[in-house]
Amino acid sequence: STPGNDTDTEDTFVVDPGITIEKSTNGSDADAAPGPYVPVGDPVAWSYVVTNTGNATLSSVGVIDDQGVVVSCPQATLAAGEAMTCTASGTATAGQYANTGTATGTPPVGDGVSGSDPSHYCGSDSSLTIEKSTNGQDADTAPGPLVPVGDEVAWSYVVTNTGNVALTGVAVSDDQGVVVSCPQTTLAIGESMTFSASGTATAGQYANLGSASAIDP
Repeated sequence: STPGNDTDTEDTFVVDPGITIEKSTNGSDADAAPGPYVPVGDPVAWSYVVTNTGNATLSSVGVIDDQGVVVSCPQATLAAGEAMTCTASGTATAGQYANTGTATGTPPVGDGVSGSDPSHYCGSDSSLTIEKSTNGQDADTAPGPLVPVGDEVAWSYVVTNTGNVALTGVAVSDDQGVVVSCPQTTLAIGESMTFSASGTATAGQYANLGSASAIDP
């Protein structure tokens, strides 16, 4: 008799899990500081795009934020190659802020996988002050200094950036149409500069008001 032939084929599926997360703040992929400038008290919206980069379905998928922000995800499973967007919200606080989102998932076999991504914003608390003087006197109330009619009057306007962000477009206007000259149009945090103007004294009580303005980031 002829001996028979017998074969046996065994297939193996190798699970190669992976997960990534891309975090953004108010629509900005702010991996590095400062990130978007957000006025203090305004809403902040975070999004976390989680992608299954492996070859098997992940279960128990979720996102944790290291600053205790509560993150909401639309589902807890991700098929291979599938992505979802998780969301969170908060209120801007003053100064530089950073938080990191970490996504985790569990493959059918083996250890869980995770990925992290940081994001930033700067809570903008912009403010400035102006201190106006006439002939060297802080003459907030009448009568102010006595100046002979026809003599020169010198006004100074000291503007200070009292906020936590640099200011641009700094300008001073005078309600009496006095032309005010400015040494620069930017002010760093805590910086001051002196604007100046001059005129000729007229008879009687005189008052003028200086106003400072600027643009925050």
